[in-house]
Amino acid sequence: MATHSTGARSSLMTPVVSAYWKTGAMALRHPSFLDLETLLSQAEYHNVDVPVAQDIVETTARKRSGGGKAGIGPLALNGSAGTDVQFQSTYSLAPREKATVSKVIDGLIHEKAVSVNPAGESALTKDALVEIEGTARITAASVMSKLFFVFRRLMLERDIDDLSELANLDANDADVAQAIQRVYLHNELLPLPMLLEITDSPLPHKVYINVRPGYFIDEASADCLEGDMRILGSVYRLVPQDEYRVTDEWLLHGWEFMMRRIMMVQVQDDLREVTQQLNRLGLDVPDDDVHAYISGPAVVLDAVALY
Repeated sequence: MATHSTGARSSLMTPVVSAYWKTGAMALRHPSFLDLETLLSQAEYHNVDVPVAQDIVETTARKRSGGGKAGIGPLALNGSAGTDVQFQSTYSLAPREKATVSKVIDGLIHEKAVSVNPAGESALTKDALVEIEGTARITAASVMSKLFFVFRRLMLERDIDDLSELANLDANDADVAQAIQRVYLHNELLPLPMLLEITDSPLPHKVYINVRPGYFIDEASADCLEGDMRILGSVYRLVPQDEYRVTDEWLLHGWEFMMRRIMMVQVQDDLREVTQQLNRLGLDVPDDDVHAYISGPAVVLDAVALY
């Protein structure tokens, strides 16, 4: 593989060419979600060659900063570069960039930097890279997070600063009903991290994926995350047997830290009532799903790529 970098760039990026890249690779991946900066940082750390990596990072960063989706479902409008659009954003990858992404992942796997489909009692450590296959499902915590986002927005609009007033936000209130319908029925895309549960994976414990907003590719979005997929991610949280991890960073995303702590004290009971209200609206939220906490043994992966 020839290298065309010269001068200062050559001194910063010395390509490491693997023979594996010359003998073939796996199938081309088509990611629906990709944190390219993190992927390329992992490649640099593990001495995996990336053709003109700096150009790819700069191009993708520019695309992400100017591609905010603001609106409802397929009718979303594009936000202009530099604006603070409080909705999910997407960006595009050219075919050549998709090939680069696949080669980088192949290279990481070849260099044994990624544990592929670890099974049994495989030892997982914080920040380790893992690729697993399974069936993804959005957890109740993420379904509920949209409702708390709506409540927070309504509290700001109505200048409410007392948490007790949350109990007075009635689903029959016209503003509340309209806001809930925009999110749950008309697919308003919100800037919220998603917590997915992965079933049918080779790991013996529960597997969850933290999917941050702003890294979706093309028409993909947080409402298209369920189903069979492969996940490349780094170990974000390990929850041992008989221990728990609260879900406030997903459930109450955007709320002030101390307010989150106050709310989480009683949120489990509140969530049961919210679940009943959502079921009355025709939304099926399982009672035994993840609500206020994750019970161990479990692992939470921070998504780098979904494909």
